[in-house]
Amino acid sequence: MRYYDKVTPDGTRDLLFGECVSRGEAVSRLTTMFRARGYRQVITPAIEFYDVFGSSAAHFPQENMYKLTDTRGRLMVIRPDCTIPIARLVATRLAASPMPLRLYYSENVYRVEHDLRGKRNEVFQTGVELIGSNALRSDLEIVELAASGLSDIGGERFRIELCHIGYFKALIDSLDAPGETKEQIRQCIEQKNYPALGDLLDPFGAARAALALRYLPRLFGGEEVFEKAYALFDENGARESLDYLRSIYDYLRQLGLEGSVIVDLGLVNQIEYYTGIIFRGYFDGIGEPVLSGGRYDNLISDFGAALPAVGFAVNADLASAVIEKQPPQTPDILVFSDEAHLPQAVNYIRSLTDNGLVVESSMFDDYDASADYARRRGIRQLHVVDDDIEVVDLVKMQREGRA
Repeated sequence: MRYYDKVTPDGTRDLLFGECVSRGEAVSRLTTMFRARGYRQVITPAIEFYDVFGSSAAHFPQENMYKLTDTRGRLMVIRPDCTIPIARLVATRLAASPMPLRLYYSENVYRVEHDLRGKRNEVFQTGVELIGSNALRSDLEIVELAASGLSDIGGERFRIELCHIGYFKALIDSLDAPGETKEQIRQCIEQKNYPALGDLLDPFGAARAALALRYLPRLFGGEEVFEKAYALFDENGARESLDYLRSIYDYLRQLGLEGSVIVDLGLVNQIEYYTGIIFRGYFDGIGEPVLSGGRYDNLISDFGAALPAVGFAVNADLASAVIEKQPPQTPDILVFSDEAHLPQAVNYIRSLTDNGLVVESSMFDDYDASADYARRRGIRQLHVVDDDIEVVDLVKMQREGRA
């Protein structure tokens, strides 16, 4: 029988000292900004009833969720997403609150990545939800907040890809095709698989929607994208979606973000989940999205409250990769005492830490062992607490050959 007591489960990993510092720094920068913008923290359970995600099976298939049962035999899941539990929370406990609600969270999510491809099953996310407003200004706030968050973490080394799912919906709804074919078309556009997309669209000939869908993965860039998209297709709500997206883009340009925001009309993931703008954030040198979000006006109604909403989530582990790595902090001082002077040593440590120093208490019974430990840890000073305090500069002693 094989034992797994010395390894972590697939898609998970241990974080060591510097990694914890980097992740904590990324989360701190984001949450500090969220609070400054009026967002309040909520925490939902790591374990939810399976029914919470039952209506979202298209986005979180049951085979992609970790499942277990409670003591009554009811089916539970370990949280695969933060937004859906927050939708439950808002509909059941906050629906009577003054709107809009500004909420943020910092929690792990767990999703089974069957082929992994370098992805993790356990991801720490920090994100926001702006609930109760469907005004353009709410979408602008969220996209600008996303840009500010990425900038706070990685400076100007980021880009945001921006889309409106309404344009794709207008195209695909104008195509006389079964649902399975439409989903295959969507996948090909998302993957920018031009040959397969062409094969799927060939039976529709010169239909305007088909021609536009064929070109959709190439509608990627700046202001010029809009004129191309208008020319390709402007029916069935497509023009209105483009007009709205263009307004958001123009505001972002006025905020100085033109060089960081790219229009990508081929961004067509989760069309049943999102209802308006969708966007992704990237850092230079990281090949997968660090941030993803969009408008989801129908989700909270699944729980009985018809409230519009928009938000985003940041993968804190990916985000922390761009933060300058700091070596693990070495204590400033090691304090040693004999057993008779332990209370004095503890009080002395308190006084040192009150002044902002990092101090360890020696766990050894003799001076030599304490000094040896301090040298191996790189601690510069050993303070010996007796009737008086003796400060030993270990670096100086080593330099003088007395260590």
